Amino acid sequence: MPKGASARRYAQAAFEIALENDEFDAWLEDLGYLAAALQSDEFSGFLDAPQVAVRRKISLIDETVAGTISPLSRNLLALLASRNSAHLVPSITGAYQEMLDAHRGIERAEIVSAVPLSDEQQSRVSNMLKDMVGKEIALTVRVDPQILGGIVARVGDSLIDGSTRTKLEGLRRELLQQA
Repeated sequence: MPKGASARRYAQAAFEIALENDEFDAWLEDLGYLAAALQSDEFSGFLDAPQVAVRRKISLIDETVAGTISPLSRNLLALLASRNSAHLVPSITGAYQEMLDAHRGIERAEIVSAVPLSDEQQSRVSNMLKDMVGKEIALTVRVDPQILGGIVARVGDSLIDGSTRTKLEGLRRELLQQA
């Protein structure tokens, strides 16, 4: 079974539990905490090691996350560790976030600009994208001087390239075809 499919199933189970108990943000926090904890190669390697007894893994989980996350989130990590699949937590977190966004009617968008955008510019871009997709937008902004100017926006599967670099490349191709 592909890793993405497994992660999606675990995320779906967590989402359904969160839906039943109206604990969306608590689950998101717990999953984020676990994903951060598993960035430690030592911790994730131990939990995914098939030669380590499950009771030792659970003992380490209890020592590490006791009182920090909910018992259900702890049980999820224990289940994953018993299956040597703790490395799936970051993928589970991403899939859970996607499900939560869809449930809340939010679309994630990434904006890349050559220079930092002001809050007003970010707001205008966000509103423009909101009008295009008909959903609230959760905006991520990053700077990449390679695009020279303008912006590149990615919303879902759509890419809107208004970068100066792309426009210059298009103009160059057009001039070469005419020559």
